[in-house]
Amino acid sequence: MRPTLRTGMTLIVILLLFLAFNLVWVAKLPDIRWDLSREKTHTLSHQAQQLLASLESPLDVYYFNAHNDPKRSYALKRYGKRIEDVLLEYEKAAKGMINLHLIDPKPFSEDAYKARLFGLDDTAGFLGLIGTRAGHGAQRIESFSLDREPLLEYEISHLIHKLQHPERAVIGLVPGLEIGASTGRLLKELQRHFNLVDLGTSAERIPEQVKTLMVVHPRALPERSLYEIEQFVLKGGRLMMFIDPLSEQHSNTRAPHNRLTELLAAWGIQMQEDKFLVDNRYAASITSAPGQPATPHPGSLDLPPQAMNAHDISSRKVNNVAVSSSGALTRRQKARTTFTPLLQSSGQSVLVETNRFASPNEFDSMADEASTQAQRHVIAARIEGPAYSVFPDSLEGQPAGVQKAALIHVVVVADTDLLTEQVNSTAPHGNTLFVLNTLDNLSASDALLNIRPRAVANRSPNMLERMRDDAAHTYSEKASELERRLLRTEQEWKRLSPEPTNLSSQAVDSTAQLLALNKERLRLPMELHALKAEAYARVHFLEFAMKLVVTLAVPLTLCLIAWVVFLGNRRRRLRADAVRH
Repeated sequence: MRPTLRTGMTLIVILLLFLAFNLVWVAKLPDIRWDLSREKTHTLSHQAQQLLASLESPLDVYYFNAHNDPKRSYALKRYGKRIEDVLLEYEKAAKGMINLHLIDPKPFSEDAYKARLFGLDDTAGFLGLIGTRAGHGAQRIESFSLDREPLLEYEISHLIHKLQHPERAVIGLVPGLEIGASTGRLLKELQRHFNLVDLGTSAERIPEQVKTLMVVHPRALPERSLYEIEQFVLKGGRLMMFIDPLSEQHSNTRAPHNRLTELLAAWGIQMQEDKFLVDNRYAASITSAPGQPATPHPGSLDLPPQAMNAHDISSRKVNNVAVSSSGALTRRQKARTTFTPLLQSSGQSVLVETNRFASPNEFDSMADEASTQAQRHVIAARIEGPAYSVFPDSLEGQPAGVQKAALIHVVVVADTDLLTEQVNSTAPHGNTLFVLNTLDNLSASDALLNIRPRAVANRSPNMLERMRDDAAHTYSEKASELERRLLRTEQEWKRLSPEPTNLSSQAVDSTAQLLALNKERLRLPMELHALKAEAYARVHFLEFAMKLVVTLAVPLTLCLIAWVVFLGNRRRRLRADAVRH
C-alpha cells in the first residue's frame, strides 16, 4: 500500500503545482508571437503603430463576422479569421484607446438589424467593420473582400484615421482651362467629399491650408503657376496632375512650353506630346453618328481590373476606368524617383500620331497596328522620391525657392478626358471613384499615406498555370483578327437584314450579299472555336490526365493495400499448413 500511496501523493502534488502555475504564473509570462510569413502580413507595420500612438480619443470598433453563413466560401471564412487576428493586434497596440467588439450576427437577430442599419453588406454574410467615437459620426467598412486583401491594413487604418479626423480634407483645384461644364458630375462628388477650393485658371499663389492639389491641363498654365506648383510639391505638398497629348474637349490649347516637360523630367518621368495610345484589346465601342451601330475605337479605352494596380488604394472598388486619346508615361533613365504604375494598357497597344484620332477611317489600321505590338504602356503612375527644381534662379521678382526635396508625392494621369461627362458616362462610378480614392489617399496623414499594401506571398506558377497562360496568349494573338472580322460582319448583316415582322411565317431573304454575310457570320465562330480548341489542346489533355489520376488514386491505393494484405494472409496460411504437415 505504501508505494501506491506514495504514487498517489506524487500525482496530487504535480497536479497542484500545474494548477498553481497556470493560475499565478501564466498571466505573468510575456505574450510572444512569431510571424513567419514572408511579407509579415500578421504584424502591424511601423506606420500603423505610429497612427495608433497618435490617438487622442478612445474608439469603439465593432467587427461583424457571420462565421457560419451558408453563402460564405471556405476561403472567405479563413479571411474572416485573419481579419479578427489583425483587429486584435490593433486593439493591443492601441493600449486601451480601441475597444474591439467581436460580433457574430445571427439571422433576424438584433446584431443583424444593427449591421443592416449601418449599411453593412450581407451578400456573403456580414463581414464588415463599424467604428464609433463619442460625440461624432460613425465610420464603416461595408464589406471586406478577398480581392482587397493586400489593402487590409490600410482600410482599417483609414477608418481609424477618419474617426479621429472627421473633417473634410482641403483640396486645391487648378484647372488650366475652364472645366466646369464638361466635368459637372465629378466636381459635385469632389465638393461632397472634400473641401474643394478653386484656385482659378492661373493660380499665382497656393494658400497655406491647401495640402493637396489637383491640376488639370497644366500645358495651358503660365510659367508663374508652374513655379508655384513645383514649389508646392518640393515643400511637401501632394499633387494629382492630369496631362494629355490630345484633349478632345479643349483641342485648341496651346502647345506645351518647355517648363512643363522639364518639370516632368525633374520628377523622373516623360510623355510624348504628339502621340496617343491605341489598344485593340481594351477598345471601347463608340457611335460615330446617330443611327449608326457602335464600333470599337482603339483610341477610346475601357480599362478592366486587370489594367489596374490591385495593390494600390486608387483601385479600391473600381471595376473599370474609361480613358480617351490618352498618352503614355515612361520612366526616364537614371531617374531617382520610384515609378509605380496605376493604370496600364494591354500588351496589344501602340502609340500613334495625334492627328489620326478624329478619322473613323483610321480605326481598322490603328487596330491592326495595336494587334501587332506586345508592349504595355502606363497611363497613370504614382511618383515618389527625391526631386529638384527646374527654376534654379527662381522667377524674376520672386525670392529664392526650394531647390530640392528628399521625398515628393505625385500622381500623374496621362489623360484629361476621363474627367469629362462624355467619357465618364461609360464608367460613371469607376472614373469618379479612381479620382476620389487617389485624392483621399494623397490628403491623408503621413502615417496613413505611408502604409503600403501587404502583398500576399506569391507562389511561383505551376506547370498547368504556365500552360494556360501560354495558351491564352497564343489564342489571343491568332484570334484578334477573326474577332474583328466577325464584329464587322455582324454589324453589316444587321444593317442589311430586313426588320422582322409579326407574321406567323416570313420569307427568307435570299440576296447574294445577305447569304454571303450569313455564311461568314456562322463560319467565323466555328473557326474561333477550332482555334481555341487547338490552342488549349495540351492544357485540356493535362487537366483530363490529372482528373483521372486524382479520381483513380484512392481506389487503386485501396486495391493495392487489399492485395498486399491478401498476399500476406495467404502466405501465412501456406506456412501454417506446411508446419502442420
